[in-house]
Amino acid sequence: MERTRACRWVKLLLPVLEMTLGHECVLPARQIRSMEEFCHAFPGVRDVFIDGTERPVQKPKNTRRRNKMYSGKKRQTTGKVVMMTDETRRVGFLSLSKNGRRHDKRLLDKADIVRHITSTVTVWADTGFQGINKQHPNTLLPKKATRKTPLSPEQKKENKLISGIRITVEHAIAGIKRLGCMNQSLRNRRPFIDDTFILLPSKRRTMEFPSKKGLKFNLLPKQERLFYY
Repeated sequence: MERTRACRWVKLLLPVLEMTLGHECVLPARQIRSMEEFCHAFPGVRDVFIDGTERPVQKPKNTRRRNKMYSGKKRQTTGKVVMMTDETRRVGFLSLSKNGRRHDKRLLDKADIVRHITSTVTVWADTGFQGINKQHPNTLLPKKATRKTPLSPEQKKENKLISGIRITVEHAIAGIKRLGCMNQSLRNRRPFIDDTFILLPSKRRTMEFPSKKGLKFNLLPKQERLFYY
């Protein structure tokens, strides 16, 4: 297939796919402005998991724009989003894609979602979201060591336990990055195309997959595996 033909098919079919997934209500929320919207995006949850992720983008020629997109963590130009998942790795909230230079906590504050999370829901996050426990008291964060105050063995054990539970959101991110355009440098220059490419594989749906014998089966919630395309 010619490259130009592939590009034409992407331009034609990508809006159709986005409209279809939106009609089926399987896309994550982009904004949450009230507790009612949070309960609609995360029905009946007890725990939510927050994390940020970056994806490489092509280096801009403009120096000023290049500096804005440069991520010191990844040491390359990237785009960044913050996502929130539930216990089953469903992505219920996905922020707008921003420059990789921005901090995870800053993106979360810009989204203004924490104050709409009900007090009965426990928030799990990593050390990149220091200060979120002041906005939502029911938050579990790993302890952060300093030069003068190293972590004790008990604190290290607690951090390991929190990281083991919080791995849920890492699995969700890994599922999204199975898509080739999410782990390779994005070269498409169309406006907002990077945001569309990360939105579509974040669809909140469990699928039915045929077994080796050709029979379809439904996975139980605890055994549920999410497949992202």
